[in-house]
Amino acid sequence: MDEIKNHEDIERTPLRPDRIQAFLHLFLGVLFFLGALIICSSLSIFICSYIVYGDFRGLSQTPILLDELKKHAFVLNLFVFISSTLPLILSAIITTRFVKARSKDYLLLNFPLNINWFWFSILFVFVCIPLMGLMLNLNNLIDFSQWPDLYAWLQQKEVESNQIYESLIGSRTTSSFIVCIVFMALLPALAEEIFFRGFLMNVFNGIFNNMHVAILITAFLFSAMHLQFMKFIPMFFLATVFGYAAYWTGSIMTSIVAHFMNNSLAVIQLFYFSDGDYAKSLDQSQSLSLSVNIALIISAVALFVFIQRKSSIKTNCFYG
Repeated sequence: MDEIKNHEDIERTPLRPDRIQAFLHLFLGVLFFLGALIICSSLSIFICSYIVYGDFRGLSQTPILLDELKKHAFVLNLFVFISSTLPLILSAIITTRFVKARSKDYLLLNFPLNINWFWFSILFVFVCIPLMGLMLNLNNLIDFSQWPDLYAWLQQKEVESNQIYESLIGSRTTSSFIVCIVFMALLPALAEEIFFRGFLMNVFNGIFNNMHVAILITAFLFSAMHLQFMKFIPMFFLATVFGYAAYWTGSIMTSIVAHFMNNSLAVIQLFYFSDGDYAKSLDQSQSLSLSVNIALIISAVALFVFIQRKSSIKTNCFYG
């Protein structure tokens, strides 16, 4: 009788996906993301062209439409959400359905199990955010000018990106501030954390069976996909910080809050401290003294070591 019961227990125990299946899930996730990106980009052009022009425009009219949208901050925010933010959410959710897992488990959408480690992780993020200026200075030490064509392309992308950010801000009224908090802070934080820290970090942990490697690879891809290589190091640093915040608490709710906090500070700075000038806001972020940066680094390292050693609520590997 015991043997039969044991046999039944074994049969009823669900098998966890292995490393090979993790590779397959990664492939599916990338495939779904590309498909969602194409569909949502087309949809954003149709919707926003109808709002602005009163009729539907084709993909060939995208550059003209983007120039026109810079005069309509709300519609531009809507365009960016549909074309860039929504595909991240859709691809992660669709992949979860194929994996036949609950979003709560697979994407770490549960609430942090220990509120103390949540607050310690948020404190760690809060200490690290001011170091973005130092990271930007380190990025500026890279001499891209030795590759003239690449350097010209990077500068062009940087100018275009800055113009988009400034156009998203719009007239800097109270209503536009609320719109920006929603479209530039909340929704990107939610979507990027679901896709990068929820899906990608999880699947890379399954492939390498090492969360530290998963966090760093995910941070690299996060930075690369933004196509802002003049700010690659600060974005990589921040993405790594978000990764550990999710890892230490076993929940991307922590990294969503941290990401939203960082984005909101950037929006506030653009609205009230740099007159909507994105380049000026970057210069302001580099204004901390050396002594302050050293103090922040020491505090961040101390917090990292403390939380890494003491936290018992770390993310478990979904894969076997």
